[in-house]
Amino acid sequence: MSEAQVNPEIDNQSVASDDSNNEDVDVFGHDEEIDKFPLLTSILDSSWFQILVNLLTIYALFGDDIRIIAFDKRADDGFDVITIICMIIFSIEIIIASLVRTDYFNSFFFWLDIISTVSQILDITSFNIAVGLQGSVAAKSASQLSQANKASKTSSKAIRVVRLVRLIRIVKLYKAASYSQEQAFKRQPLRTQTVKKSRATVYPSVYENINNPPVEQENLNKKENNTEQRGSIESHKLEGEDNANSQENRENQNMVVKQQQNDNSIPKVQQVRRQSMKEQSQVKTKDKKESRVSKRLSDSTTKKVIILVILLLLIMPLFSSDYYFEPSYSLAYAAEYVRVVAEIPNTKLSEINQTINFVIDQHKSFDTPVGYITNPFTEIENYETSSYQYLRESSKSYYFELVDPVLVGLDYIGDPVILFVSDNSDVESKNSIINIVNTLFVSAVLLFGAIAFSNDADNVALKPIDRMIVKVNLIAKNPQLAKEMKLESEGTQKETTQIENAIIKIGALLALGFGDAGSAIIGTNMASSGDVDPMLPGKRKWAIYGFCDIRNFTDATEVLQKDVMLFVNNIAEIVHSMVDRYQGSANKNIGDAFLLVWKINDSQWYEDGNEIKWSNLVFINQLADCALIAFMKIYAKINREPKILEYRNDERLSQRLPGYKVKMGFGLHIGWGIEGAIGSEFKIDASYLSPNVNMASRLEAATKQYGVAVLISSELHQYFSNEIKKYTRQIDKVTVKGSVKPIGLYTVEMEADDLPPSKQDYPQEEKQQVMYEKKQIFLQQLESGDFNGELYMKRNKDLALITKNVNQEFLHQFGQGFQGYLLGNWKEAHMLLEKAKQIKPNDGPISTLFNVMGETNFKAPSDWKGYRELTEK
Repeated sequence: MSEAQVNPEIDNQSVASDDSNNEDVDVFGHDEEIDKFPLLTSILDSSWFQILVNLLTIYALFGDDIRIIAFDKRADDGFDVITIICMIIFSIEIIIASLVRTDYFNSFFFWLDIISTVSQILDITSFNIAVGLQGSVAAKSASQLSQANKASKTSSKAIRVVRLVRLIRIVKLYKAASYSQEQAFKRQPLRTQTVKKSRATVYPSVYENINNPPVEQENLNKKENNTEQRGSIESHKLEGEDNANSQENRENQNMVVKQQQNDNSIPKVQQVRRQSMKEQSQVKTKDKKESRVSKRLSDSTTKKVIILVILLLLIMPLFSSDYYFEPSYSLAYAAEYVRVVAEIPNTKLSEINQTINFVIDQHKSFDTPVGYITNPFTEIENYETSSYQYLRESSKSYYFELVDPVLVGLDYIGDPVILFVSDNSDVESKNSIINIVNTLFVSAVLLFGAIAFSNDADNVALKPIDRMIVKVNLIAKNPQLAKEMKLESEGTQKETTQIENAIIKIGALLALGFGDAGSAIIGTNMASSGDVDPMLPGKRKWAIYGFCDIRNFTDATEVLQKDVMLFVNNIAEIVHSMVDRYQGSANKNIGDAFLLVWKINDSQWYEDGNEIKWSNLVFINQLADCALIAFMKIYAKINREPKILEYRNDERLSQRLPGYKVKMGFGLHIGWGIEGAIGSEFKIDASYLSPNVNMASRLEAATKQYGVAVLISSELHQYFSNEIKKYTRQIDKVTVKGSVKPIGLYTVEMEADDLPPSKQDYPQEEKQQVMYEKKQIFLQQLESGDFNGELYMKRNKDLALITKNVNQEFLHQFGQGFQGYLLGNWKEAHMLLEKAKQIKPNDGPISTLFNVMGETNFKAPSDWKGYRELTEK
């Protein structure tokens, strides 16, 4: 292995590649389409554009009523311009949305927007005048008066229809609010998403991205049928092995044959069909039960619809102008009365003028006063109010009578028409106020109805489904995240919440069962729409492999019997929790042994020929330190935890093994391994195969020979930080069976004699949270760059206790003696090691070296190369 090197460029490229692969995983096929018009999309989704459209929408709802209430016809041209601008911007929005929004064109909302936009054309006064919906001047002839009156009524009806159509714009406001709420929900992070981002960036070995191409597989139903057939064949084979069962089955088969012979008049297909229909009816009868979700939604919707309908029936009459204003026909009677007076023989002009003034005075207190009067008498002036010239045609009503010229006298009559024009501006203003209140009421009803109807559906079904999709995709990308997802509170025990929690639980169980090595298997199969295929090709990975073993396990199993499972799990809880806290993962539990892995992300290494090079050496240093610290913590915990110390007082173990203590051996090595599924379609284990995994196992086994708890290979030792190396020493250099390459053996100085028991004993329900918080604190130290191995050793209570007796003089004497051993100066090495033994009489490595050198009377062999063959596994 070559010297580790740093290549940030390759590191950045690899990380970017991994991130892209990770984001491509979507179990439900909801991958975002490529945006063909990014500029148009940014404009449509921009805040300023949405604010502008919403403001113009509000204007479209209330602008025409405000025009009538607060302004006269001199302001109509200005309002027409604003309305035209609204129509243009709404049209632009429709065009852009049709280009960039999937499934918008020709959709329900597309046509709603089209209709509501086009309906605004009737708010343009000049358009209404141009098409004849409103008169432009006061008529003088009878035919013109009739047409003007008809146009005025038609215009009023058209405007009322327009105002109803205009309410469609309320849907636009609601849709905008719903879209904002949806975007906010999508941006709402899960706790695991934040954790995943930071860890995948800084420590990708723990949260490795998954690149899972889809796999072509056979039909699931076909496989299930084949499985059932295999199961049936296997069951018949098993029955044939048992004579009693076989005899009974033959008798049952004979009865079936007889029954079939009796029913031979019925075709076989019909028999099967009848049996199938019978089974289906039984299933339907048994399972026909309404779910809580369905019942809650149907009940809630029914109640709210009834309430809204009753509310509308009671309140809608209040928004009709007829409820407040009685239609006035007084001017029609007045015009007829004036005509009658004028046609009376010998009627004086003063009497006619007095009658006209009387009508004017009487109507001044009315809601519809007289605004304009035309009379057929040349000597009587027409009447017109000062504001009449500014009245809109929609605010006028025409009442006229034709006068017989012969009766009144041809010599002093002009046009034979008596015309009364009422000023309806006050009534029209009040109607506009009612329209505004009506619009607000409809908006409130729509808003309340939308919230009321969608709230339960969102909370009970839709939002849980969205969360399920997010969580399933997260699990597919990184199954290990399922272990950190929080369960949703069940509340009224809704089925959707139970399903959502079941997904989390199943994902967590998959993560626990398959481990980090099985992430690719889980993710690939979840992302694939085909059959389950666990036998994926293996992948070459680099990792730190740790192997640990419980000593005297055979004796403990025979003594503890049924309690041995609790014994192993108590130890496993310590092993797994410490490895997880220090950025590793548990891979396999093999009875009394555990395989632990600190996986190195592909972005952190690359091969240059036959040499391995590192893209981020700092990361490798920290990961190597974490692996050793995890094993040191395990060593301390099994000698401090009260539930482990209790086994020292177990009479069964003490009788079999006097002075029994729980002891473990640890081996650590780094190298490549093939990650994948081991087994068949019947049972697989997600694990690693390579000589390097075996090396970790051999190192653990050799700890017994050297009398130490931990053995570390020189391949891994070179990557420890200088602060951690101070606590280690080399104790041998050997070749192992099957390899000709010598490897240095290192151990770490630690003692477990007379350690005080741990006092922290958290309740089980709090323990997981406490462990999670401690893990986060350690992770923050690593991410911030504040981690220092030597300071951490001194500040952590467990590590400080087991390393407090480290003797630097002993390490110096042993180091000098060991160098003499490697160089072949065994006599000198013997003397120096004797001095070291006086400081530490029971040191295992010294005894082992003495045994090796003693075989040749402390004289190095002539073919000594500085290492020996490790004969024991």
